[in-house]
Amino acid sequence: MNILITGASRGIGLATAKKLASKGHSIGLFSIDEDNLNTAIKDKAFKKAHKKGKIIYGTMDVSNADDWDNAISLMFKQLGGIDVLINNAGVLITGNLPKTDLEQQLSLIDVNCKGVLIGCHKVASQLTGDKYSKIINLSSASAIYGQPEIAAYSASKFFVRGLTEALNIEYEPMGVRVVDVMPLWVRTDMTSGIEVTSIDRLGIKLTADDVAKTVCKLVAAPNKKLSATHYPVGLPAKVLNGLAQVTPDAITRWVNKKVGA
Repeated sequence: MNILITGASRGIGLATAKKLASKGHSIGLFSIDEDNLNTAIKDKAFKKAHKKGKIIYGTMDVSNADDWDNAISLMFKQLGGIDVLINNAGVLITGNLPKTDLEQQLSLIDVNCKGVLIGCHKVASQLTGDKYSKIINLSSASAIYGQPEIAAYSASKFFVRGLTEALNIEYEPMGVRVVDVMPLWVRTDMTSGIEVTSIDRLGIKLTADDVAKTVCKLVAAPNKKLSATHYPVGLPAKVLNGLAQVTPDAITRWVNKKVGA
């Protein structure tokens, strides 16, 4: 399969690209971080993919529609098309909202919301429409209930969750499945050195490889086998997601307040 991955220069995106390349898929790695991308693409995990012409890469600002057009064009020119889109690019800003930089928060919304929306808009009609054609969005366990100290990030992942649910229905007649992955805190560069109460209380148990493993399973699964829309990663996220489905809002709020504030 031909797979386009955003935010692929490090973290979950890079870990996913490595796993998919090892399974023989053709991968397009795209990131705004050109320096890290140029380093990442030289990893020995991509050696066979390079030899077989199964890997391409390019710089990309996901909030820029023209960059999406360029990435899609490159995928078709070099790999022959797109079977799967993995909307992985994301930004995290922590702190009580009034004390954070507004421009940074607005940039977060551009990447986490606008970027995913443009990708879903641009790529859907370009997918092959076979039994594996899908869009996998990276959401978060913070989309289960709004989280203090990461309010804008949490809200952006609610956007991803809602968009995923809507397009899961809307794109079905096109033969395209839309799902999301919802990990709790993941040990990556994004979370390195940050101070958030929920991390102090829950810790960071997941690695980028843990999330990549789930994403790769979704890529490989025929669409008819994907019975769910949301895929929590890790036991805590699965428990929190399950409880949120049956627990009264007041109790859910209390639990999240104990964890995150």
